[in-house]
Amino acid sequence: MQPRKLPPASPQPSLDPIREAYSARVPLMPWKDKTPFPESEVGRQWATIEAAAPDTTPRLAYVHVPFCANHCLFCGFYKNHYHRSASAPYIDAVIQEIIRDARRPFVVGGAPIEALYLGGGTPTALETPDLVRLITALRTHLPLASDCEITLEGRILHFDQEKVEASLAAGVNRISIGVQSFNTEVRKAQGRKADREQAIQFIESLIARRQAAIVIDLMYGLPGQTPEIWQQDLNTSLELAPDGLDVYCLSMIPGTPLGKAVASGKMPPPASLADQGSYYQQATRTLSAAGWHQVSNSHWARTTRERNRYNLMIKAGADTLAFGSGAGGSIGQFSYHNQSDLAAYLEQTRNDHKALGGMMVADHWQTLREKIIAGVEVGRLSWRELDATLPDLTGATSAWARLSEQWQAAGLAVHAHETLWLTTAGRFWGNNLQAHAIELLIAPLQQSRAIETGRIASDCESTIN
Repeated sequence: MQPRKLPPASPQPSLDPIREAYSARVPLMPWKDKTPFPESEVGRQWATIEAAAPDTTPRLAYVHVPFCANHCLFCGFYKNHYHRSASAPYIDAVIQEIIRDARRPFVVGGAPIEALYLGGGTPTALETPDLVRLITALRTHLPLASDCEITLEGRILHFDQEKVEASLAAGVNRISIGVQSFNTEVRKAQGRKADREQAIQFIESLIARRQAAIVIDLMYGLPGQTPEIWQQDLNTSLELAPDGLDVYCLSMIPGTPLGKAVASGKMPPPASLADQGSYYQQATRTLSAAGWHQVSNSHWARTTRERNRYNLMIKAGADTLAFGSGAGGSIGQFSYHNQSDLAAYLEQTRNDHKALGGMMVADHWQTLREKIIAGVEVGRLSWRELDATLPDLTGATSAWARLSEQWQAAGLAVHAHETLWLTTAGRFWGNNLQAHAIELLIAPLQQSRAIETGRIASDCESTIN
Protein backbone atom coordinates (compact mmCIF):
# COMPACT_ATOMS: atom_id res chain seq x y z
CA MET A 1 0.00 0.00 0.00
CA GLN A 2 1.37 3.38 -1.05
CA PRO A 3 1.40 6.48 1.18
CA ARG A 4 -1.36 8.95 0.46
CA LYS A 5 -0.54 11.17 -2.54
CA LEU A 6 0.52 14.63 -1.45
CA PRO A 7 1.12 17.80 -3.50
CA PRO A 8 4.77 18.67 -4.18
CA ALA A 9 4.58 21.61 -1.75
CA SER A 10 4.65 21.20 2.05
CA PRO A 11 1.59 19.39 3.49
CA GLN A 12 -1.22 21.71 4.43
CA PRO A 13 -1.61 22.44 8.16
CA SER A 14 -4.91 20.53 8.31
CA LEU A 15 -3.27 17.32 7.11
CA ASP A 16 -2.50 14.93 9.98
CA PRO A 17 -0.28 12.06 8.75
CA ILE A 18 -0.74 9.94 11.87
CA ARG A 19 -4.48 9.85 11.15
CA GLU A 20 -4.55 10.07 7.38
CA ALA A 21 -1.36 8.69 5.78
CA TYR A 22 -3.06 5.36 5.00
CA SER A 23 -6.65 4.17 4.77
CA ALA A 24 -5.91 0.75 6.30
CA ARG A 25 -3.21 -1.17 8.12
CA VAL A 26 -1.14 -3.71 6.21
CA PRO A 27 -0.60 -6.91 8.21
CA LEU A 28 2.99 -8.11 7.94
CA MET A 29 2.74 -11.89 7.81
CA PRO A 30 5.96 -13.77 8.71
CA TRP A 31 5.23 -16.45 6.11
CA LYS A 32 4.78 -14.01 3.23
CA ASP A 33 7.36 -14.46 0.48
CA LYS A 34 8.26 -17.92 1.81
CA THR A 35 7.64 -21.20 0.02
CA PRO A 36 6.08 -24.13 1.92
CA PHE A 37 7.85 -27.48 1.82
CA PRO A 38 5.75 -30.36 0.53
CA GLU A 39 4.54 -32.37 3.52
CA SER A 40 6.37 -35.43 2.23
CA GLU A 41 9.70 -33.56 2.30
CA VAL A 42 9.46 -31.95 5.75
CA GLY A 43 10.94 -34.88 7.68
CA ARG A 44 13.89 -35.27 5.33
CA GLN A 45 14.70 -31.55 5.36
CA TRP A 46 14.46 -31.38 9.16
CA ALA A 47 16.85 -34.33 9.50
CA THR A 48 19.35 -32.42 7.34
CA ILE A 49 19.01 -29.35 9.58
CA GLU A 50 19.43 -31.42 12.75
CA ALA A 51 22.66 -32.93 11.47
CA ALA A 52 24.14 -29.66 10.25
CA ALA A 53 26.94 -27.79 11.98
CA PRO A 54 25.58 -25.10 14.31
CA ASP A 55 25.38 -21.52 13.17
CA THR A 56 27.51 -18.95 14.96
CA THR A 57 25.04 -16.06 14.65
CA PRO A 58 23.06 -14.86 17.71
CA ARG A 59 20.14 -17.11 18.59
CA LEU A 60 16.86 -17.13 20.49
CA ALA A 61 14.58 -19.76 21.99
CA TYR A 62 10.81 -19.73 22.29
CA VAL A 63 8.50 -21.98 24.32
CA HIS A 64 4.78 -21.97 23.63
CA VAL A 65 2.22 -22.77 26.33
CA PRO A 66 -1.10 -23.18 24.47
CA PHE A 67 -3.47 -22.84 27.43
CA CYS A 68 -5.62 -20.03 28.78
CA ALA A 69 -8.04 -19.98 31.70
CA ASN A 70 -10.52 -18.05 29.55
CA HIS A 71 -10.74 -16.53 26.10
CA CYS A 72 -10.18 -12.76 26.21
CA LEU A 73 -12.52 -11.20 23.67
CA PHE A 74 -9.82 -9.50 21.57
CA CYS A 75 -7.48 -12.49 21.34
CA GLY A 76 -7.05 -14.43 18.11
CA PHE A 77 -4.58 -16.94 19.56
CA TYR A 78 -6.78 -18.83 22.03
CA LYS A 79 -6.36 -22.57 21.52
CA ASN A 80 -6.98 -24.74 24.59
CA HIS A 81 -8.88 -24.17 27.83
CA TYR A 82 -6.61 -24.71 30.82
CA HIS A 83 -7.23 -27.56 33.25
CA ARG A 84 -4.83 -28.30 36.08
CA SER A 85 -4.61 -31.90 34.91
CA ALA A 86 -3.11 -30.75 31.60
CA SER A 87 -0.10 -29.01 33.14
CA ALA A 88 2.20 -31.91 34.06
CA PRO A 89 1.70 -34.04 30.90
CA TYR A 90 2.30 -31.03 28.68
CA ILE A 91 5.49 -29.99 30.46
CA ASP A 92 6.69 -33.60 30.41
CA ALA A 93 6.38 -33.50 26.62
CA VAL A 94 8.05 -30.10 26.21
CA ILE A 95 10.98 -31.15 28.39
CA GLN A 96 11.35 -34.32 26.33
CA GLU A 97 11.41 -32.18 23.17
CA ILE A 98 14.03 -29.85 24.70
CA ILE A 99 16.28 -32.75 25.68
CA ARG A 100 15.84 -34.35 22.27
CA ASP A 101 16.80 -31.20 20.36
CA ALA A 102 19.63 -30.33 22.75
CA ARG A 103 21.51 -33.46 21.62
CA ARG A 104 21.49 -32.42 17.95
CA PRO A 105 24.51 -30.74 16.31
CA PHE A 106 22.51 -27.68 15.21
CA VAL A 107 21.87 -26.85 18.90
CA VAL A 108 25.07 -27.97 20.59
CA GLY A 109 28.14 -25.79 20.15
CA GLY A 110 26.44 -22.92 18.37
CA ALA A 111 26.32 -19.33 19.52
CA PRO A 112 24.82 -18.89 23.00
CA ILE A 113 21.09 -18.23 23.13
CA GLU A 114 20.75 -14.55 24.02
CA ALA A 115 17.05 -14.44 24.84
CA LEU A 116 14.50 -17.04 25.89
CA TYR A 117 10.77 -16.29 25.77
CA LEU A 118 7.98 -18.26 27.44
CA GLY A 119 4.80 -17.20 25.68
CA GLY A 120 1.35 -18.40 24.85
CA GLY A 121 -1.36 -18.75 25.65
CA THR A 122 -0.65 -18.12 29.30
CA PRO A 123 2.56 -19.66 30.69
CA THR A 124 1.74 -18.42 34.20
CA ALA A 125 -1.40 -20.59 34.19
CA LEU A 126 0.82 -23.67 34.61
CA GLU A 127 1.07 -25.29 38.00
CA THR A 128 4.04 -23.91 39.93
CA PRO A 129 6.11 -27.16 40.07
CA ASP A 130 5.65 -27.65 36.32
CA LEU A 131 6.62 -24.09 35.48
CA VAL A 132 9.76 -24.48 37.59
CA ARG A 133 10.58 -27.81 35.94
CA LEU A 134 10.27 -26.20 32.52
CA ILE A 135 12.54 -23.24 33.31
CA THR A 136 15.08 -25.53 34.96
CA ALA A 137 15.16 -27.86 31.94
CA LEU A 138 15.69 -24.94 29.57
CA ARG A 139 18.58 -23.61 31.63
CA THR A 140 20.08 -27.07 32.05
CA HIS A 141 19.95 -28.35 28.49
CA LEU A 142 20.19 -25.28 26.25
CA PRO A 143 23.36 -23.20 25.72
CA LEU A 144 22.01 -20.00 27.27
CA ALA A 145 24.24 -16.93 27.43
CA SER A 146 25.34 -15.91 30.91
CA ASP A 147 23.24 -12.74 30.58
CA CYS A 148 20.38 -14.41 28.71
CA GLU A 149 17.12 -12.48 28.90
CA ILE A 150 14.54 -14.98 30.23
CA THR A 151 11.02 -13.61 29.78
CA LEU A 152 7.90 -15.05 31.36
CA GLU A 153 4.71 -13.75 29.77
CA GLY A 154 1.70 -13.82 32.05
CA ARG A 155 -1.56 -12.57 33.42
CA ILE A 156 -2.66 -11.61 36.90
CA LEU A 157 -5.08 -14.53 37.11
CA HIS A 158 -3.43 -17.65 38.60
CA PHE A 159 -0.08 -15.88 39.02
CA ASP A 160 0.06 -15.92 42.82
CA GLN A 161 3.01 -14.82 44.95
CA GLU A 162 4.27 -18.36 45.44
CA LYS A 163 4.45 -18.85 41.68
CA VAL A 164 6.12 -15.45 41.22
CA GLU A 165 8.77 -16.30 43.80
CA ALA A 166 9.37 -19.76 42.34
CA SER A 167 9.72 -18.38 38.81
CA LEU A 168 12.27 -15.80 39.87
CA ALA A 169 14.22 -18.37 41.86
CA ALA A 170 14.25 -20.66 38.81
CA GLY A 171 15.93 -17.94 36.71
CA VAL A 172 13.29 -15.70 35.15
CA ASN A 173 14.70 -12.16 34.88
CA ARG A 174 11.94 -10.44 32.86
CA ILE A 175 8.19 -10.61 33.45
CA SER A 176 5.73 -9.21 30.93
CA ILE A 177 2.19 -8.77 32.23
CA GLY A 178 -0.76 -8.29 29.89
CA VAL A 179 -2.73 -5.59 31.67
CA GLN A 180 -4.25 -4.05 28.49
CA SER A 181 -6.11 -1.43 30.57
CA PHE A 182 -6.34 -0.52 34.24
CA ASN A 183 -9.92 0.63 33.81
CA THR A 184 -12.19 -1.91 35.51
CA GLU A 185 -15.06 -1.58 33.04
CA VAL A 186 -12.81 -1.89 29.99
CA ARG A 187 -11.00 -4.86 31.54
CA LYS A 188 -14.15 -6.74 32.49
CA ALA A 189 -15.67 -6.13 29.05
CA GLN A 190 -12.70 -7.94 27.50
CA GLY A 191 -12.88 -10.93 29.84
CA ARG A 192 -10.32 -9.86 32.42
CA LYS A 193 -11.13 -10.95 35.97
CA ALA A 194 -9.09 -8.57 38.15
CA ASP A 195 -10.30 -4.99 38.69
CA ARG A 196 -8.20 -1.82 38.63
CA GLU A 197 -7.06 -2.01 42.24
CA GLN A 198 -6.14 -5.68 42.02
CA ALA A 199 -4.13 -5.04 38.86
CA ILE A 200 -2.28 -2.13 40.47
CA GLN A 201 -1.54 -4.10 43.64
CA PHE A 202 -0.20 -7.04 41.65
CA ILE A 203 2.14 -4.89 39.54
CA GLU A 204 3.32 -3.09 42.69
CA SER A 205 4.16 -6.43 44.31
CA LEU A 206 6.24 -7.48 41.30
CA ILE A 207 8.15 -4.20 41.16
CA ALA A 208 8.77 -4.21 44.91
CA ARG A 209 10.74 -7.47 44.61
CA ARG A 210 13.40 -5.75 42.43
CA GLN A 211 14.48 -9.12 41.07
CA ALA A 212 13.54 -8.82 37.38
CA ALA A 213 12.60 -6.38 34.68
CA ILE A 214 8.86 -5.79 34.99
CA VAL A 215 7.06 -4.83 31.79
CA ILE A 216 3.41 -3.78 31.45
CA ASP A 217 1.51 -4.45 28.23
CA LEU A 218 -1.18 -1.87 27.42
CA MET A 219 -3.59 -1.88 24.49
CA TYR A 220 -5.23 1.12 22.86
CA GLY A 221 -8.36 1.31 20.72
CA LEU A 222 -10.47 -1.02 22.87
CA PRO A 223 -14.26 -0.55 22.92
CA GLY A 224 -15.23 1.88 25.66
CA GLN A 225 -11.68 3.21 26.00
CA THR A 226 -11.84 6.99 25.60
CA PRO A 227 -8.80 9.28 25.28
CA GLU A 228 -9.33 10.15 28.96
CA ILE A 229 -9.29 6.49 30.00
CA TRP A 230 -6.22 5.87 27.84
CA GLN A 231 -4.44 8.81 29.47
CA GLN A 232 -5.33 7.42 32.88
CA ASP A 233 -3.85 4.05 31.83
CA LEU A 234 -0.64 5.80 30.81
CA ASN A 235 -0.52 7.91 33.98
CA THR A 236 -1.11 4.85 36.16
CA SER A 237 1.76 3.06 34.42
CA LEU A 238 4.06 6.05 34.97
CA GLU A 239 3.13 6.15 38.66
CA LEU A 240 3.85 2.45 39.06
CA ALA A 241 7.25 2.99 37.38
CA PRO A 242 7.91 -0.44 35.84
CA ASP A 243 11.07 -1.05 33.86
CA GLY A 244 9.24 -1.15 30.55
CA LEU A 245 5.92 -0.42 28.92
CA ASP A 246 4.51 -1.86 25.70
CA VAL A 247 1.70 -0.09 23.85
CA TYR A 248 -0.12 -2.25 21.32
CA CYS A 249 -2.88 -1.30 18.91
CA LEU A 250 -6.01 -3.44 19.01
CA SER A 251 -6.32 -5.65 15.93
CA MET A 252 -9.82 -6.75 15.07
CA ILE A 253 -9.05 -10.36 14.15
CA PRO A 254 -11.87 -12.11 12.28
CA GLY A 255 -13.62 -14.78 14.30
CA THR A 256 -12.63 -13.49 17.74
CA PRO A 257 -15.35 -13.06 20.37
CA LEU A 258 -14.80 -9.30 20.17
CA GLY A 259 -15.29 -9.24 16.42
CA LYS A 260 -18.51 -11.22 16.76
CA ALA A 261 -19.79 -9.06 19.63
CA VAL A 262 -19.18 -5.84 17.70
CA ALA A 263 -20.73 -7.27 14.52
CA SER A 264 -23.87 -8.29 16.40
CA GLY A 265 -24.17 -4.94 18.16
CA LYS A 266 -23.60 -6.42 21.62
CA MET A 267 -20.54 -4.23 22.09
CA PRO A 268 -19.70 -0.75 20.79
CA PRO A 269 -17.16 -0.59 17.96
CA PRO A 270 -13.50 -0.01 18.82
CA ALA A 271 -11.66 3.19 17.97
CA SER A 272 -11.38 4.06 14.30
CA LEU A 273 -8.02 3.71 12.59
CA ALA A 274 -7.57 7.49 12.66
CA ASP A 275 -8.34 7.60 16.39
CA GLN A 276 -5.89 4.76 17.01
CA GLY A 277 -3.22 6.99 15.51
CA SER A 278 -4.16 9.72 17.96
CA TYR A 279 -3.94 7.25 20.85
CA TYR A 280 -0.44 6.25 19.73
CA GLN A 281 0.61 9.89 19.52
CA GLN A 282 -0.84 10.46 22.98
CA ALA A 283 1.28 7.61 24.37
CA THR A 284 4.41 8.82 22.60
CA ARG A 285 4.07 12.34 23.94
CA THR A 286 3.31 11.16 27.48
CA LEU A 287 6.22 8.74 27.69
CA SER A 288 8.70 11.06 25.98
CA ALA A 289 7.78 13.89 28.36
CA ALA A 290 8.40 11.52 31.28
CA GLY A 291 11.91 10.75 30.00
CA TRP A 292 11.27 7.20 28.83
CA HIS A 293 13.36 5.76 25.96
CA GLN A 294 11.60 4.34 22.89
CA VAL A 295 13.21 0.96 22.27
CA SER A 296 11.05 0.07 19.27
CA ASN A 297 7.78 1.16 17.72
CA SER A 298 5.69 -0.41 20.49
CA HIS A 299 8.20 -0.78 23.33
CA TRP A 300 9.43 1.78 25.84
CA ALA A 301 12.03 1.51 28.61
CA ARG A 302 12.36 3.49 31.82
CA THR A 303 15.47 1.69 33.10
CA THR A 304 18.43 -0.10 31.53
CA ARG A 305 17.10 -3.33 33.01
CA GLU A 306 14.53 -3.47 30.20
CA ARG A 307 16.44 -4.62 27.11
CA ASN A 308 13.58 -6.02 25.02
CA ARG A 309 16.20 -8.26 23.49
CA TYR A 310 13.93 -11.07 22.27
CA ASN A 311 11.53 -8.81 20.38
CA LEU A 312 14.30 -6.80 18.74
CA MET A 313 16.31 -9.85 17.70
CA ILE A 314 13.41 -11.81 16.27
CA LYS A 315 12.40 -8.82 14.13
CA ALA A 316 15.98 -8.79 12.82
CA GLY A 317 15.69 -12.44 11.76
CA ALA A 318 17.70 -14.18 14.49
CA ASP A 319 17.56 -17.98 14.45
CA THR A 320 14.95 -19.19 16.93
CA LEU A 321 14.69 -22.63 18.49
CA ALA A 322 11.03 -23.46 19.11
CA PHE A 323 9.48 -25.83 21.65
CA GLY A 324 5.90 -26.71 22.49
CA SER A 325 2.65 -27.20 20.61
CA GLY A 326 2.13 -24.38 18.11
CA ALA A 327 5.59 -22.87 18.60
CA GLY A 328 7.30 -21.35 15.59
CA GLY A 329 11.02 -20.98 14.93
CA SER A 330 13.66 -20.50 12.24
CA ILE A 331 17.05 -21.90 11.30
CA GLY A 332 18.89 -20.01 8.58
CA GLN A 333 16.67 -19.71 5.52
CA PHE A 334 14.20 -22.23 6.92
CA SER A 335 11.25 -21.50 9.19
CA TYR A 336 9.16 -24.15 10.93
CA HIS A 337 6.29 -24.64 13.33
CA ASN A 338 5.29 -27.44 15.66
CA GLN A 339 1.97 -29.24 15.59
CA SER A 340 -0.73 -26.89 16.89
CA ASP A 341 -3.04 -29.83 17.57
CA LEU A 342 -2.24 -30.64 21.18
CA ALA A 343 -3.04 -34.36 20.98
CA ALA A 344 -0.86 -34.79 17.88
CA TYR A 345 1.99 -32.87 19.51
CA LEU A 346 1.87 -34.99 22.69
CA GLU A 347 1.74 -38.28 20.78
CA GLN A 348 4.61 -37.48 18.42
CA THR A 349 6.79 -36.09 21.19
CA ARG A 350 6.23 -39.17 23.34
CA ASN A 351 7.53 -41.22 20.40
CA ASP A 352 10.70 -39.09 20.39
CA HIS A 353 9.82 -37.30 17.13
CA LYS A 354 10.04 -33.59 16.47
CA ALA A 355 6.32 -32.80 16.20
CA LEU A 356 6.56 -30.59 13.14
CA GLY A 357 3.45 -29.07 11.62
CA GLY A 358 5.24 -27.66 8.58
CA MET A 359 8.29 -25.91 7.13
CA MET A 360 8.96 -23.04 4.73
CA VAL A 361 12.02 -21.73 2.93
CA ALA A 362 12.89 -18.09 2.27
CA ASP A 363 14.16 -16.70 -1.01
CA HIS A 364 17.38 -14.89 -1.96
CA TRP A 365 16.20 -11.56 -0.56
CA GLN A 366 15.18 -12.62 2.94
CA THR A 367 18.22 -10.99 4.56
CA LEU A 368 17.30 -7.68 2.95
CA ARG A 369 13.69 -8.02 4.13
CA GLU A 370 14.90 -8.62 7.66
CA LYS A 371 17.11 -5.54 7.49
CA ILE A 372 14.14 -3.46 6.40
CA ILE A 373 11.84 -4.85 9.09
CA ALA A 374 14.47 -4.42 11.82
CA GLY A 375 15.25 -0.87 10.71
CA VAL A 376 11.64 0.32 10.60
CA GLU A 377 11.04 -1.35 13.97
CA VAL A 378 13.61 0.91 15.63
CA GLY A 379 12.60 3.99 13.66
CA ARG A 380 15.49 4.31 11.22
CA LEU A 381 16.15 2.87 7.77
CA SER A 382 19.75 3.27 6.64
CA TRP A 383 20.71 3.04 2.97
CA ARG A 384 24.30 2.18 3.90
CA GLU A 385 23.13 -0.78 5.99
CA LEU A 386 20.81 -1.98 3.25
CA ASP A 387 23.48 -1.52 0.59
CA ALA A 388 25.88 -3.70 2.60
CA THR A 389 23.34 -6.53 2.79
CA LEU A 390 23.49 -7.75 -0.80
CA PRO A 391 25.96 -7.09 -3.60
CA ASP A 392 23.22 -6.48 -6.17
CA LEU A 393 21.31 -3.84 -4.18
CA THR A 394 22.66 -1.08 -6.42
CA GLY A 395 19.79 -1.84 -8.77
CA ALA A 396 17.40 -0.38 -6.17
CA THR A 397 19.02 3.06 -5.77
CA SER A 398 16.31 4.82 -7.76
CA ALA A 399 13.66 2.99 -5.76
CA TRP A 400 15.30 4.20 -2.52
CA ALA A 401 15.16 7.81 -3.78
CA ARG A 402 11.48 7.37 -4.60
CA LEU A 403 10.81 5.82 -1.20
CA SER A 404 12.59 8.65 0.59
CA GLU A 405 10.68 11.29 -1.33
CA GLN A 406 7.29 9.70 -0.68
CA TRP A 407 7.82 9.13 3.05
CA GLN A 408 9.08 12.66 3.60
CA ALA A 409 6.25 14.20 1.58
CA ALA A 410 3.72 12.21 3.62
CA GLY A 411 5.23 13.36 6.93
CA LEU A 412 6.33 9.83 7.82
CA ALA A 413 10.11 10.36 7.88
CA VAL A 414 12.90 12.88 7.63
CA HIS A 415 16.12 12.21 5.74
CA ALA A 416 19.61 12.80 7.11
CA HIS A 417 22.98 11.10 6.50
CA GLU A 418 21.56 8.54 4.04
CA THR A 419 19.06 7.46 6.68
CA LEU A 420 15.29 7.81 6.91
CA TRP A 421 14.34 8.67 10.50
CA LEU A 422 10.69 7.88 11.15
CA THR A 423 8.42 10.48 12.68
CA THR A 424 5.82 9.48 15.28
CA ALA A 425 3.38 9.04 12.40
CA GLY A 426 5.88 6.85 10.58
CA ARG A 427 6.33 4.67 13.64
CA PHE A 428 2.57 4.26 14.03
CA TRP A 429 2.36 3.13 10.40
CA GLY A 430 5.44 0.90 10.80
CA ASN A 431 3.90 -2.24 9.29
CA ASN A 432 2.77 -0.29 6.24
CA LEU A 433 6.21 1.23 5.80
CA GLN A 434 7.87 -2.17 6.08
CA ALA A 435 5.57 -3.60 3.42
CA HIS A 436 6.05 -0.54 1.20
CA ALA A 437 9.86 -0.61 1.49
CA ILE A 438 10.01 -4.35 0.83
CA GLU A 439 7.86 -4.01 -2.25
CA LEU A 440 9.62 -0.95 -3.64
CA LEU A 441 13.22 -2.03 -2.96
CA ILE A 442 13.03 -5.75 -3.70
CA ALA A 443 10.80 -5.66 -6.79
CA PRO A 444 13.54 -4.22 -9.07
CA LEU A 445 16.01 -6.80 -7.76
CA GLN A 446 13.59 -9.63 -8.52
CA GLN A 447 12.97 -8.20 -11.97
CA SER A 448 16.70 -7.82 -12.60
CA ARG A 449 17.38 -11.41 -11.56
CA ALA A 450 14.51 -12.69 -13.72
CA ILE A 451 15.95 -10.85 -16.73
CA GLU A 452 19.43 -12.19 -15.99
CA THR A 453 18.11 -15.74 -15.57
CA GLY A 454 16.26 -15.42 -18.87
CA ARG A 455 19.40 -14.11 -20.60
CA ILE A 456 21.53 -16.99 -19.29
CA ALA A 457 18.89 -19.52 -20.38
CA SER A 458 18.78 -17.91 -23.82
CA ASP A 459 22.60 -17.99 -24.12
CA CYS A 460 22.65 -21.66 -23.11
CA GLU A 461 19.99 -22.47 -25.67
CA SER A 462 21.95 -20.65 -28.39
CA THR A 463 25.12 -22.53 -27.45
CA ILE A 464 23.33 -25.86 -27.57
CA ASN A 465 21.82 -25.06 -30.95
